[in-house]
Amino acid sequence: MITINKEVLEGIDLDLCQLMLNDIGAYVFVKDVNKRYVYANELAEELFKDHFGSIIGLADNELFDLSVSSDMQRNDDKVLKFGVHIKETEVNIIKATGEKRVYISVKKPIYNINNDIVGLLGVSTDITEQHTLQQELKRQATTDYLTGLYNRRFFFELTEKSFSESIRHKRPLSLIMIDIDFFKKINDKYGHPIGDIIIEFVATKAGSLLRKEDAIARVGGEEFAILLPSTDINAAELIAKKIRTSIDESSIEGEWKGFIEPKVSVGVSIISPEDKEFYSLYNRADKALYQAKKDGRNTVRIMTNE
Repeated sequence: MITINKEVLEGIDLDLCQLMLNDIGAYVFVKDVNKRYVYANELAEELFKDHFGSIIGLADNELFDLSVSSDMQRNDDKVLKFGVHIKETEVNIIKATGEKRVYISVKKPIYNINNDIVGLLGVSTDITEQHTLQQELKRQATTDYLTGLYNRRFFFELTEKSFSESIRHKRPLSLIMIDIDFFKKINDKYGHPIGDIIIEFVATKAGSLLRKEDAIARVGGEEFAILLPSTDINAAELIAKKIRTSIDESSIEGEWKGFIEPKVSVGVSIISPEDKEFYSLYNRADKALYQAKKDGRNTVRIMTNE
């Protein structure tokens, strides 16, 4: 417990001078019960030196965009109101510059001799670079490099969870499979870079017609899968037809002669009470897709377990 011999925090830098080391390599600060800074080490002051002579006496709403940095205020409240010790990640947006910084913040209450909370001591370590790297590694691990959609591995991780929840709560779960028709001919005629453009186009078109809760992934070279939670077969068929029609009515012009008019075949299926694993649903949708191709392509076919 940090206890000081004062009712207020005036001159607190003298009382806590041993803790407020300017070369600590972290942002060290003290706030009073009104959340105004009464101490900041050199590193903390330097963060705002181009806009304020000093941050002493200022509140966070003058320094940060609190619509984004709400976790800072929430953590301060826990410390000042309830005496909680906090060690949390905080994302802060510097108001004057719009710069985003990420910190690991440790915050502890300061008590007077009457055991009243009279302020908080904070030490924040900047982890922005590490956080950015972690986010990028996560993005690379979960998304397809070309389309930005989920990749196959992460998609199947999502589907296993959705499948279990649907079985447990007896909710519908539908799956759409999409394959670009005659894609090899496009690659052979125009080359792989143009083929990539077609893949990106189809991914964007399909994704634009989905709800926030739906999940779309590139699961093969020119093949996509769409998971539709809480969606019955009729609604899934309607979405599949909208996607096929939207792509069918489109043409792509670029640095090549003429227009490319991509077409897709689509297979649709829905979860069955007899399904023991997600692959049962996946296999039916894949068979429906194969049937769409067998029936002439550029069409939608449905396969259920009834």
